[in-house]
Amino acid sequence: MDALWSDLRYALRQLRHSPGVVAVATLTLALAIGGSTAIFSVVNAVLLRPFPFAEPERLVRVYSEVQGQRVTISVPDIEDWRRDARSFEELSAIHTTSYTLTGRGEAEELQGARVHAGFLSILRTAPLHGRFFSELAEQPGNDRVVVLGHELWQRRFGEDPSVIGQTIQLDDQSYEVVGVLPPGMGYPAGRELWTPAAFTPEQLTTQRGAHYLAAIGRLRPGVTAEAATEEMRRIAARIASEYPNTNEGYGAVVVDLREAHVGDVRRPLYILFGAVGLVVLIACANLAGLLLTRAIPRARELAIRSAVGATRTRLVRQLLTESVVLALLGAAGGVMLASWGTDALIAIRPRDIPRLDEARIDGAVLAFSITLALVTALLFGLLPALQTSGRLDLAGGLKEGGAVLSGRRGNRLRNGLVVGQLAVSLVLLAAAGLVMRSFLRLQQTDPGFNPTQVISYSISLPDSRYGTPERRLMLVEELVARTSAIPGVQHAGAVFGLPLSGFQYYISLNSLDGRPLGDAVDGPTVQVRIITPGYIPAVGMRLARGRDVQPSDRLGGARVAIVNETAARLLWPGDDPLGREFELGTRFIRGGERAGGEVVGVVRDSRDMGLAEPAGAMVFLPYAQNPTGFLSVAARTTGDPELLVPAMRTRLGELDPAIAPYDVRTLEQRMAASVAGPKFYMILLGLFAGVALVLAVLGIYGVMASAVAQRSREIGIRIALGARQSRVLREVLGRGMVLAALGLGAGLVGAVAGTRLLGTLLHEVDVLDPLTLFAVALLLAAATVMASWIPARRAARVDPLVALRAE
Repeated sequence: MDALWSDLRYALRQLRHSPGVVAVATLTLALAIGGSTAIFSVVNAVLLRPFPFAEPERLVRVYSEVQGQRVTISVPDIEDWRRDARSFEELSAIHTTSYTLTGRGEAEELQGARVHAGFLSILRTAPLHGRFFSELAEQPGNDRVVVLGHELWQRRFGEDPSVIGQTIQLDDQSYEVVGVLPPGMGYPAGRELWTPAAFTPEQLTTQRGAHYLAAIGRLRPGVTAEAATEEMRRIAARIASEYPNTNEGYGAVVVDLREAHVGDVRRPLYILFGAVGLVVLIACANLAGLLLTRAIPRARELAIRSAVGATRTRLVRQLLTESVVLALLGAAGGVMLASWGTDALIAIRPRDIPRLDEARIDGAVLAFSITLALVTALLFGLLPALQTSGRLDLAGGLKEGGAVLSGRRGNRLRNGLVVGQLAVSLVLLAAAGLVMRSFLRLQQTDPGFNPTQVISYSISLPDSRYGTPERRLMLVEELVARTSAIPGVQHAGAVFGLPLSGFQYYISLNSLDGRPLGDAVDGPTVQVRIITPGYIPAVGMRLARGRDVQPSDRLGGARVAIVNETAARLLWPGDDPLGREFELGTRFIRGGERAGGEVVGVVRDSRDMGLAEPAGAMVFLPYAQNPTGFLSVAARTTGDPELLVPAMRTRLGELDPAIAPYDVRTLEQRMAASVAGPKFYMILLGLFAGVALVLAVLGIYGVMASAVAQRSREIGIRIALGARQSRVLREVLGRGMVLAALGLGAGLVGAVAGTRLLGTLLHEVDVLDPLTLFAVALLLAAATVMASWIPARRAARVDPLVALRAE
């Protein structure tokens, strides 16, 4: 410990005499460690930190599966699964929905979920107050009970424990509050209350083709997700044999709950973590070159210490101590940068990265930062320490502070570090360039509708007042009419399933042109949207053939439908879809006919699920023939659409003040949110690549400046003997370009291998896009010329008299 303390004090004295070195090293390490720590805080929150439930490794999501795609589940299917599956202790359906809270201040739309009675036992969560549902609550008529989320309990009920047993008004119906959840224990994320999943006999018998439920389960001890999948596929096969019209081709798959949530973002986050790791390597190479250069003027000190008996181990330990001090200073700055960076990442978080808002600088992240600091100290300090202490020129060092390293060995090492920096920088620049080109392509993608100057909001109609199709239709038609009459509104309409809202409603086809469907059609599943007249022009969709829905398409009249181009090709390949008929495997009106009708129009494909997602088969039904209790209103305006929000709220309040609009946004805002993930990755990769480029340029400049400083005597003599300045300039620049050529060559090889990992991040851009690789190579070559130019000019201007006088 005495020796360690002595080394530490000596290191501090040495670094105090080199404030420039300390400043450069601290800033470099702060950038590298800060970026790594910020990204690790995200990786830790999203990928590594378990869910806050007991034994989270036994929690799973269960999906229906068709053609290798995971889809939601129908009501009859989930009930069959719960009855027959033996792999689960409990299996619960989840139906996300919304409720309007009234009677306690201003009406507010709350995001909720309907779940089975055993839901909390799946999560192993005890209510903070009260209880959860009993099994009786799963029966219609006994389901007017609710469990509140902790945040809602705080915000609207003042953390009052006596709320248990009280009744609240949700969608104009009385619900008894039976429980309150502890903080952070709600699932799915963003839900504020939970009610029982009580399915009617009609839903249990007639909605086998309507897929809109999610399912979560807890595996029995010793049962794996793979074993559960095998059992569920056997059950799905039996159901398909019993109900071929709706379940032919459907299987099931069981996935770890965390994997189900992070599966799509795992690779992008690891790519970001790997990218920032490459920045750390570049920083280490940069600092290693700096320390090698710094060792030159310290030749006399090291030679004297060696002459008086210091061993090589002692010198290495001293030099490493200085590196550790630098690394810890960088880590301190890096943690401060990481704290700011983590807040910035949360502020710009895309909606498709789950649990990102839980990222924070905690003990695990601090431990990572300190460990990274020590590792970087070894990476950038060990090689210079070994090289510096390996072959000391004692005679030269004692006489005049001569070189510590043999010139060729020292130069080769520094040159090798620069080549490595350039190679890694090119890999990062290539990755950032590809992701940037992909993002630009994504933004140029035609969504199939025109999102400019369109405002939208969603509402939920309570069954207590709008339980009949006629009452729903009367309100919605009047609401659309009043919205259309607002000055500045060009078109207005309503839809069940707004574009870019994440809405999915898959329904199997029951029959096609009067022919029952078994396995005759490959993939007899379509997405369903229900629209009013005026909706298609309101969102700027384009009618390819036929007509739009009309006010005359009413209940009791001839059922009609519109299909998109993908659905037309899927259901009637090579044939004219107009005049053809189809029937879906569900009913939207209790006791009514199955949804469907005669095709009267074809619309252009639209990318409702996101610009990166291809258009799927979609059918549009008239709202008047299929009135639903949940819908969104969209209005195209002549000016700023957000200025019309108060007027639209007023029109809704005039019809029913108890209905609260929510999710009020423009379609352009929804469009921006749909590409927020790719934009997030592009910004971070671009930032890391930019830092890498700056560090690489500094590394080149340092090597070239050091080489010129060491050769100033030689250059001065050559100029005195008649060498032209232009020749000296070309020689120094040529050396820089040789390093650049070697770095670019190695970097291109690395880019070809490394960018293949970017496949999931790219949209319509090849991982080996030659234009991108050429552009980044040209950029790096230009940066190398710029970094070499100043030392080259300095070399060309060496004064021979000054050089000879120093000799």
